[in-house]
Amino acid sequence: MPRAAADLAEKAVPKGLAAWDGRRVVKIDKQEAARVDRLHRTLDVPQADRMSNIRQLVAAVRDGIEHAGMLLELLNVDRRHFLYYRQAAVILGVIEFNARGGVLVTSLGQRLLATSEGSREERQVFAEAVGLARALRPFASFFAGESLDLATLTRRLEVLTGLSRTTAERRAHTLIKWRRYLQGPDAAPGGLELGDPAPQIEALVARHNALVKQQTLLWLMSVDPRKFEAIVAELLKAMGYVDVEQRGGPLDGGVDVVAARIDAWGHRARIAVQAKRYAQPVGRRYVDELLGAYRRQQFAEALLVTTSEFSPQAIGAAHGEPNLKLVDGLKFVDMLAQHGVLLRVGRFGELKLHGA
Repeated sequence: MPRAAADLAEKAVPKGLAAWDGRRVVKIDKQEAARVDRLHRTLDVPQADRMSNIRQLVAAVRDGIEHAGMLLELLNVDRRHFLYYRQAAVILGVIEFNARGGVLVTSLGQRLLATSEGSREERQVFAEAVGLARALRPFASFFAGESLDLATLTRRLEVLTGLSRTTAERRAHTLIKWRRYLQGPDAAPGGLELGDPAPQIEALVARHNALVKQQTLLWLMSVDPRKFEAIVAELLKAMGYVDVEQRGGPLDGGVDVVAARIDAWGHRARIAVQAKRYAQPVGRRYVDELLGAYRRQQFAEALLVTTSEFSPQAIGAAHGEPNLKLVDGLKFVDMLAQHGVLLRVGRFGELKLHGA
């Protein structure tokens, strides 16, 4: 991690988080690792249009950001497109998989990160990566300047790979956007070329925040369940809820925290909260359990909070209940920062330990 990012993270992370031993969340299994060589086929040229995202992914790997949700948020993509970008980074030789399925930054990737984002030097490293990529060899003349329109490039991909026209066209779009990025912005004749530091600063803050969120979640998973419930109660108070009471325990009836919300007209609405400090996805039975308590005890709202995520069945069960809200780990950490519990947002948008 760059010194600046390391300094930010050291100040931002609650005591005890830095001792985590590096459990990886985003991995490939052994079967997939055995097929890594397949990623270098022309057939597998990915749909990953933004080279800035490829760089951001390489930097995230270097910085130790491995939580799936953090990576998706960092790149602002869904899971499918994240896999495309990871595939693109492998094809370009800036990251690689080790024997255990972990992702490592290559020497070429280190050279990429030593450049400034959007700089001429960065484009030179990317151009070298494109030239070395086995999957892109059939397009060497295109990247060297051969004039090919979208239709011609699509047809070439179809012939080479057997892909459908629609898929080939999407991947042709990626190749066109990569070449456009490598060519760089048009400079005015005789004009002064100055680098814009904003993208690099924004990327640094985004990676720092992703790392802090990941470490905060891991710390939350390590605290005592009663402590986690207390943090949930503290968040409710910070959000403006009143009469916040931590129940918890074996006789809690499926409700760990209760609170009340008073609206602009003075009406009082009681909320039931269940807090699950889990590493695995929370299943449907906990949704059903909370809904049962919500109905029996006549609460106006219900909230299920976890450090993990929710199974598709749990999400489906909650979908038809407008007064039940699910808060996964990523959202929970965002809420903590937004309301100044454990974390706060600094002047540059960076997450910091509250009080630091």
